[in-house]
Parts: sequence; structure tokens; C-alpha cells
Amino acid sequence: MRSTFNPQFVRVVCLLAIWLLAAPSASFAEPERITFAHKNWSDLRGILNVLETFRSACLTEPVTQELPAQLLPEGYQVVSSGLHALGLETGPEPKSVVLSKTGDEAMDFAEGAPFIELTFASEGMPSGKCRVVWSRAWDYSKGVNEIMTSTAVLFDAWLSYTLKAVRVSRPQDGFKPSERYSLVSEWAVPCFRGSWCRVTALLELQQVEGIRLSVNRSTEPVGPQGAK
Repeated sequence: MRSTFNPQFVRVVCLLAIWLLAAPSASFAEPERITFAHKNWSDLRGILNVLETFRSACLTEPVTQELPAQLLPEGYQVVSSGLHALGLETGPEPKSVVLSKTGDEAMDFAEGAPFIELTFASEGMPSGKCRVVWSRAWDYSKGVNEIMTSTAVLFDAWLSYTLKAVRVSRPQDGFKPSERYSLVSEWAVPCFRGSWCRVTALLELQQVEGIRLSVNRSTEPVGPQGAK
């Protein structure tokens, strides 16, 4: 069946590509309140929100006790990770917290709002852990096939450019258009004023469910050649 051409999506991609090329080089300044520069729709705009949020939340400094309040976006709240995922408090001093719009993982997914999970630094994890997760249904009634294919093809380039990242996992040997994509990749990303962090990205694209993206900074350091 022939796909429907979507000129609106093409215009969005072109305009945002121009914005990316004109964007300044990344600089790792002190953490500040997260703002979302784009409409949080299920296309390049939402993906850029996730990547830029990840850069601000996860690559500036280790996860300190003060960091959640410094990063908290307007309209968001800080909840324990147990309360966010399971609806249960795990104790008065949680080891990890979530910056969430709704306070609940399922509701964040239903609303299509990204959330940030921060695991505090400890003796065993001196930099802590950090991830940004986003799931959203398609905001389009037409052209979803084109959006999925374009996103799957261009995602590595968007991530590499936005985070100044070097891929350390093996790329796919080829590409075939599909009704579902599940793309996993590992990256070396500049962080913490001169060091490198290991970052894992999982992008899922499905015709019915929509788009889901998770970007995770682990505790393990990595160099641009993939060596610790």
C-alpha cells in the first residue's frame, strides 16, 4: 500500500534541521531549571526535548541531593522512584527520585510527558545514575509510516549531534522499512567537565502504540573508543 506523503512533517524536519545546524556547541555549565524548547509532539520536536533534557540533567554533574530542585521544570514535582513506578513510598530518604509532571509513571506515559529519574551518588556509585524516559501516542492521523522511517534513519545523527556523542556499539548492518522498530545503541558522551560517560539509548517506534524513548547514563565511564 502506498504511503501518504505528509508535507507538514517535511516542513517540520527542514525547519528543525536548520535550527540544529545553527545551534551553538554544547557547554556544560552549572545545572539550571529544565525548560522544554519545543512542542512535545511525537516527532523530532519531542525527541529534541528528551535529548536536551538529558544533557541538562545527566551530563552536567553527578547526581547530588540538591540537583532535583535545581533541575525541576515548571509544572513538575519531585517524587520517589517507588511512588512514581509502583505507587508506594520506599522510605523517608529514597535512593532515587523522579521529576514527573503527574507523579505517576502510567499517567506520564498517557499524557506523553517526559520524566527524569535521578539515582543519588553513593560510595559504590560516585556519579549516581540518570535517565530520561518519554512515551507518547502519535499526534498524526496521516503520514505515520514516513515519520517512523525518517526517525529510525536519522535518530543516531540527531543524538550524536545534540550530545556530541560517539557511538561505541556496532551499528546495524542494513536498514529495512518496517511497521515496528526497536533500536538500541551505546555511546560515549562528554560529561562532568572533561570526562566521558557511557550512555544507552532505546528507541521504539510502533504504528499503534506510538513512540517511546529512554536515554540512560550508567555509572560506568567509557572512552570514545569504547574502552573503560
